[in-house]
Amino acid sequence: MFNSDSGKNSHNKKKFQKINLGIRQTVLERARYRCQGCSIKFNTQDTPFFSHINGSLKDNRPANLKALCKECYTKTGEHKIKDNIVGKIRSLIRRVI
Repeated sequence: MFNSDSGKNSHNKKKFQKINLGIRQTVLERARYRCQGCSIKFNTQDTPFFSHINGSLKDNRPANLKALCKECYTKTGEHKIKDNIVGKIRSLIRRVI
């Protein structure tokens, strides 16, 4: 009764999760393991990139992400935002993990 917005808060917390393996898997399954830009099939050597549909880099819900190949991802311009020093450090850490 008094905690009527507790469900909203849990939904918002999911919005700000990191893109973990489960989220990646959900997005890739929805895309049928293909680039959602040019439809090429991802193989073991191609690492998919994940683009934010609404433009918010913090909104990592599967519904807001689309799987892209490297070429399509560079066309979005999102890589330029992440191409600063902090972005480089984060990407290095993600590769190690």
